[in-house]
Amino acid sequence: TLRVSELDFNSIRNNLKTYLNSQTEFSDYNFEGSGLSVLLDILAYNTYYNSYYLNMVANEAFLDTAQIRQNILSQAKLINYIPTSPHASEAMVTIRVTPLSSENQTIDTLTLDKYTRLLGADIEGTSYPFVTLYSNTASKSGGSFLFPNVWIKQGEVITQQLAMTANNKTARFEIPSANVDSDTITVTVQESSSNSYTEEYLHSTDITTSTSNSRVYFLEENENLNYTLQFGDGVLGYRPKNGNIVIVTYVDTQGSMGNDVSKFNFIDPVRDTYTANVRVTTVSNSRTGADKEDLDRIRLRAPQFYTAQNRCVTVRDYETILMKDYQHID
Repeated sequence: TLRVSELDFNSIRNNLKTYLNSQTEFSDYNFEGSGLSVLLDILAYNTYYNSYYLNMVANEAFLDTAQIRQNILSQAKLINYIPTSPHASEAMVTIRVTPLSSENQTIDTLTLDKYTRLLGADIEGTSYPFVTLYSNTASKSGGSFLFPNVWIKQGEVITQQLAMTANNKTARFEIPSANVDSDTITVTVQESSSNSYTEEYLHSTDITTSTSNSRVYFLEENENLNYTLQFGDGVLGYRPKNGNIVIVTYVDTQGSMGNDVSKFNFIDPVRDTYTANVRVTTVSNSRTGADKEDLDRIRLRAPQFYTAQNRCVTVRDYETILMKDYQHID
């Protein structure tokens, strides 16, 4: 009999040799010193190769045993679980702007624009870019402008313009970065290149709240490990018209690597004031930065998230929702 339970190379070869020895046609052959030894090696290798391949195919078909991220993403998608993106670390600073005597002294209010750039101090030889999260306005007092408790976020702001065309049947657009902080994504749709009217679209996490006119988009990590925006089809969410321009702005971040930065300097000037006249005082070091959700956490959270169904009833439900929304916590 030909045994098929052993799957390592040597056992397969020995099983084949034993089987052939039992055949009257090969009873006088020396399998170790003849050309049949090479043929046995080829047969054993081919059998071993196929058994390994089929075993890996079976493993990659299930969330618990898959090892390739693309396959795990595909399995998680079937139960409506989207792994969390990197989360940019945040810090709080106080900013004082003091114009020089030679500069315009008639300005009574000063605006610190959203996405004004700063640079975090070196950590092991690497400096990290930061940006302001919101627009802030301050009035002059004592010859200077004080912006207290300003939140800044680690990363670089990137804006892309994408055209909606008739060829794009699925209304999908890929963001060419694997380090997008999905919480910072803003999507607006401009009417056309000649019409500047825009509408903002919001991230949808619950299709039951979407109608045919809902200005929403859906987000997922694709097979390239980048993030994909997808608009509605006219039933679940509104589909932008052909000729519309999709404007996507997001923060590209280094995740947990940007944590614990304590000193910051301005890159951009504040209005007409040079950066040399800006003093930044750190209120709290950068923290809460987290990397993209790893494979072990996806395996753990996806089934729990599916079980919870966005409800908080049991202790496990609360744990699941908290870990989904705040991936930097233990």
